[in-house]
Amino acid sequence: KLLTFGVFGPDLLDGPGGVFFGLIKQTDNWIRPSFMGQMGYASFCVDLRQTPQLTLSKSPMIMDDNYIPLVRDLNRRYKAPVVHYTAKASKFVVNGLPLYLDERTPTFVIFDTGLSGMAVSEELWDGRNLQARKNREKSLWGDVCVAFQTKGGEEVLLTAKKPITTPLGRDTPWTRFKGNLIVLGLAFLDGNAMTIDVDDGKVQFTQ
Repeated sequence: KLLTFGVFGPDLLDGPGGVFFGLIKQTDNWIRPSFMGQMGYASFCVDLRQTPQLTLSKSPMIMDDNYIPLVRDLNRRYKAPVVHYTAKASKFVVNGLPLYLDERTPTFVIFDTGLSGMAVSEELWDGRNLQARKNREKSLWGDVCVAFQTKGGEEVLLTAKKPITTPLGRDTPWTRFKGNLIVLGLAFLDGNAMTIDVDDGKVQFTQ
């Protein structure tokens, strides 16, 4: 099967030392088609419990209600050019202290296997700094826990100890974005199998 990919210049090839196809499937029309889209895969599983393994499937892989619904707000409302694998967080707790999440501005969480730690939006970064100074905490991002609600009403927790954390900055490439944004990387996914049914909008974590 012939696949179409963009041409990379030396600046990109010399940096990471290779080309990553990525696991994003749905993109806007002006972007070259993705690997997942061209191959027709409907779901995949990144298993990081023991020996790392990637499974691709052309059929759904999640068969029960123990999944977290994915949302497309970043693409549909804020014009992100690709459909990130994104869910809404119910809690965000650092060093045992919850950060206030305003329901009027939901907290979107992107799952990204290409990131090692975590990235947070400017508002969350500033709020966490203020909280840590007020409580005289020794570690800014020590024990981090992000919670989600499954379709079946259960709670799923993704945790990490001292993840490398950076601010996303005030500027986003999306139109009039409102809300908090967290990008979770391998520090939170390690020890889990993450299964995503792309077409059905589901993500499931198994330990």
